[in-house]
Amino acid sequence: MLRKLCLPIVLISCPALAGPLLLNSSAFDTSRFTVTEYAVSSFPVSMLNLGDGSVAIGTQAGILRYTAPGASPTTLLAGVGVTTGLVQAGGFIIQADSNANAISILKQGATPSDPVSNVGSLQFGFVNGWIHSQMGIAARPTPGLAGSFDIVFNVGSQNNSSLSTDKVGVTGLSTSLLDGDSLYMVTVDLTHPAPIASNLKKVATGIRNVIGMGFQSQTGDFYFLDNAIDGPGAFGDEPPQAEEVNRIPAAQLGVGAPLNFGYPTCYVGYRTGSAVGSGCVQPFFAVQPLPNGTALGSESEGPAQFAFAPKNFPIGFDNGMFIGFAGKGTTGASNEENGVGYLDFPSGNFIHFVENSQNGVYSPIGMMSTDNALYIADFGGGFVYQVTATAPEPMSSAMLAVGLLALALARKHARTSPTNAK
Repeated sequence: MLRKLCLPIVLISCPALAGPLLLNSSAFDTSRFTVTEYAVSSFPVSMLNLGDGSVAIGTQAGILRYTAPGASPTTLLAGVGVTTGLVQAGGFIIQADSNANAISILKQGATPSDPVSNVGSLQFGFVNGWIHSQMGIAARPTPGLAGSFDIVFNVGSQNNSSLSTDKVGVTGLSTSLLDGDSLYMVTVDLTHPAPIASNLKKVATGIRNVIGMGFQSQTGDFYFLDNAIDGPGAFGDEPPQAEEVNRIPAAQLGVGAPLNFGYPTCYVGYRTGSAVGSGCVQPFFAVQPLPNGTALGSESEGPAQFAFAPKNFPIGFDNGMFIGFAGKGTTGASNEENGVGYLDFPSGNFIHFVENSQNGVYSPIGMMSTDNALYIADFGGGFVYQVTATAPEPMSSAMLAVGLLALALARKHARTSPTNAK
C-alpha cells in the first residue's frame, strides 16, 4: 500500500465525518482565499477539469461529473474502483484504476455530460504480495505527431526497502514484461477507431511508490512525487529518507538511458537533509518537518498527488505546486502528518498550506487545479474542497499606494495632454 494511506486495493470503509478544511493561518494570510465544500463523494482521489466549469471526480461509484458545489452528480462511468489518475488527452480521458490494475482510454461524448466509453486499456499483472501496485499517470501531446499522446505511468516497488525481483506483465494495447521500481512512457495514437500503442520505453529507475505526476505547461518539464521508505512502527514513523519531489527536464524525458532516482540506497536523509549514497539524481526538493530539529515538528508524510499552482492565484501562490499528504490515514491530533504543502518554485520555500491534525480531515491527497481554483479531495473523509482567491483579493498598503500614485499620474496626464486642452 501507499504508506500511511487508507487506499486499499479491496475497498474498506474509511470513516466519513464532515469537517471544515482550515487553511494554515500561522503561515500566511488566509483571508486571501475562500474554501467551499464542493462535493461529497465516495472515496474521491482524482479530479479533472472538463472545460465547461464542471469537474469529473473519480470515486468508488465510478467517475462522476459535478457542475457546482452541492449539485447532484451525473455518472460518466459507472463501476467500483480506485481512480488514482485522470488526465485529458484530446477528446479522451485517461484513467488509472488501482482496483483493476489498469490504465484505460475513455472516449468522451459530444458534451461533457455524456457518458464515456472504454476503447482500450493496459492491464497490469502484479504477483501476489506486490506492495506498491497503485497507478499514477500523466500525459502530453506527442511532439510532432498530431492526435498522439505520450502517457507516463509508474510500476512501483515490489518491496518496502529493497529492489523488485519479479516482472510485471502488461497486456491489452501493448504486451510486455516490465521492471518494478520504474517509470515508463508509451505513445498512444488516438486518431483511429481503436487506440494504437507504440514505443513503450522505460524513462526512470530507482523509484519506490509514485502516484502524483504531471507535466508543467509552461516548460514541459515532468514532475513526480516519490513516497519514502517506511520507518519502524505500525505507521512507518520516522522514515530514513525524506519524501521526494523529482523533476525530469522536458529535453531529457525518454532520451538516452533511464535516469536513476536512487531507490533504495540513494536519497536525502529525513530531518538531517544530508545526501545518502551517490550516483543517483537527487530530488528536486526533499520534504522535511516544519520546523525541523524539534522532537517531531509538524510533518508531511505519505505524498500522493500534486497540482501546479493556479495562474490566477495571489502572488506567492501562483508559481509552484500544492502537494497532498495522507499521513497516518486518521483524523485529529493522532495524525500529525496529513497536511497540504505548498512548494514555491521561485524561492524554494515550503509551507503547510493546510496544517495537519485537523478534526474531520483524514487524507487530503487528491489535487487538481484550474486557472482560478485548487481542488483538494479527502479520500478518507469523502469530501472535495474548492479553494479560490478571495475576490477582490485584499490589497496590501504598498500595492494600494502604488495604485493611487498611478491613478494620480494618469489624471495629471489627462489634464495636460494637448488633446484635452481647451
